[in-house]
Amino acid sequence: MESLQSEIQAIGLARARLIQLMAEFFRSQSYLDVRARLPGYPRPAVINGSVRNHQPDVTAIQSDAQGTAILLDAVPIELLSDPETESRWTLFQSAADLYGAEFHIAVPRIAGGMLGPEAVRTRLRAIGIHARYVWSV
Repeated sequence: MESLQSEIQAIGLARARLIQLMAEFFRSQSYLDVRARLPGYPRPAVINGSVRNHQPDVTAIQSDAQGTAILLDAVPIELLSDPETESRWTLFQSAADLYGAEFHIAVPRIAGGMLGPEAVRTRLRAIGIHARYVWSV
């Protein structure tokens, strides 16, 4: 029990909730090889970058004909402007483009009076990258 609590504390409770919801959603939609940064799931592979390495919060493979891989980052609103978030998103978007995968972001629907998906899209434009899908959780 203590290791579960320490792992959730390491990623943060808000992020852990987003990860759990998205991992369960992908499982319920018959996505394959669902991996998540939570106890009880296989861990997603770390993606190596030229500056830093990052681990997606959730990875899965769509059950489409191409078997398209998903790299998902779950982001609480308070971490949108964090430099770590920009580093993660830049690496994940680059890896998705390189390997024919899709980069997705999960964000709370509303937080602090702000619409989560619109805040994410604004941040993506500021960074100069794109995500295939922004999930409103």
